[in-house]
Amino acid sequence: MREAGARPRALPAFATASLVLTPARASSSLAVWVAVLVTATLIVLRSLVFVHYEQADFDADQAIVGLMATHLAEGRAWPLFFYGQLYMMGVQAWMAALVFPLIGPTVFALKLPLVIVNVATGGLLVWLLVRETALRPWQATTAAAWFALLPPVTASRMVQAQGGTIEPLLYTLLLWLARRRAVIFGLLFAFGFLHREFTLFAVIAIVLLEVWTGELFSRRRASHWLVVVLVFLGSRQAVTLLRHIASMFGPDVPPPRLEDGITNVDLVARSVCLSAGPMLGNLWWLIAHNVPTFFGVQSQPPGALILSHQATGAPWAAWPAIVAMACALLVVASRAWRSLPPLRAPADSRVLLPAMLCVAGFLSLVGVATGCNIRNLFTIRYHLLLAFAPVGLTALAFALNDQRSHDPGPSASGARAQAGTRVVLPLMTAAVLVWATAMLGEHVRLLREYRTSPPANAFRALADDLVAHGDKYGWASYWVSYHVDFLSQERVQLSPTSAIRIADYTRQALRAGSTAVVVGSAPCSSGESGRQVAVWWVCRGTSKR
Repeated sequence: MREAGARPRALPAFATASLVLTPARASSSLAVWVAVLVTATLIVLRSLVFVHYEQADFDADQAIVGLMATHLAEGRAWPLFFYGQLYMMGVQAWMAALVFPLIGPTVFALKLPLVIVNVATGGLLVWLLVRETALRPWQATTAAAWFALLPPVTASRMVQAQGGTIEPLLYTLLLWLARRRAVIFGLLFAFGFLHREFTLFAVIAIVLLEVWTGELFSRRRASHWLVVVLVFLGSRQAVTLLRHIASMFGPDVPPPRLEDGITNVDLVARSVCLSAGPMLGNLWWLIAHNVPTFFGVQSQPPGALILSHQATGAPWAAWPAIVAMACALLVVASRAWRSLPPLRAPADSRVLLPAMLCVAGFLSLVGVATGCNIRNLFTIRYHLLLAFAPVGLTALAFALNDQRSHDPGPSASGARAQAGTRVVLPLMTAAVLVWATAMLGEHVRLLREYRTSPPANAFRALADDLVAHGDKYGWASYWVSYHVDFLSQERVQLSPTSAIRIADYTRQALRAGSTAVVVGSAPCSSGESGRQVAVWWVCRGTSKR
């Protein structure tokens, strides 16, 4: 028996970890479901404009995914990868192919599965924060608000059908769940990496966390990672064999004989510029431009990145965002070294998931900084995992504060620190909610614009005009042709003269000869019949523009 007044002995790490399997606070199932429902509702709201209004954020790359789904649903082709390339598996097209037979090949149907993936990611994130980090449901919801209420520019990227956007975030959470099961982890890693190479950042984050805690250096974990590597390589090789029978350039095109080609590994290797000077310059540029835009605190002019008559972003919201992160860092800095010491298993495993989310988010930004020619706001879609960084930091602050409050017999300095966190944590929570409210206001403002005075849908006008005039085949730029092909549901088949993704459209345009229309931005030449539609000229002549 323990003597009265004696300090209770600390539980061993394995015992603490086992307790985390159920919420340490015994949160009711109802409260957790409410937290998940609130998060899901916010995600649907931030996605609404970009799913319901096709002109808000849609382009030729997304249209190609839609055409891939159409061909798959009709049994005309089997797109293993994005048309015209040997990397980025067509997972988004496979999902859309299940929806198209039910509601038709539309932009809404194409993006609906991506909304579902967003909701699943948000729900799983909240559930994991409650289950493994032992946060209260309201704390998990607060931390997840950084993901659930991303600003319009970033939210549009989360539902872009460009081959792989939101999915690496879901793979990150699934990989965390499967981290103790080598075969499942290896299969999931291979699938996620072949789908979108950004899944690699999650795996690196998990490995780095094991290096920090020293777990990686045990014989058991070394064997685990050896199995992961073997499963990954075997799965990748199996998919490599499948590409020889897949449709690479659309329907009615025999599979090419492939001896070589760019794969995900080649893409990663060729896109890296490992020079310290440019990398640091890139990272600074991303921090100064991409990161503020990513979190909605840098104003963008009307029409930039998304179609809107109004400027996007709320620069004033930078202050609550900075305050929230500063408060979280203050709590983490005062406790993290003791809670997550190097080369030692943490006394409380609740800190591991938030730490992984922070590392994965930061790595995604660093990964983009290692690239060449990345100083462009369009690279935001390459570091969407960054959304997990403030989620992890906020959750880590909540978890460490809870850990401190349960420390037996705090010293005088510890008591002062606890008194300080009684102010810091509420301030952090309030700052997160103010930022989230600002982003919610941005979405409501954008939705009001689209409901009252929506921007013109120029591509829809062009597609409808070509259908009405019976113009079946023709030529246009890459960004016009496939966009119109999908919106017209292939009743119009325009082909680009370069960057060809669907060979049959090009064949049909060549066969049409002088009867094929030419869609361009310049007026028709003398002797050519034509008409102006929106910002384009539709001409009929003997030459391609």
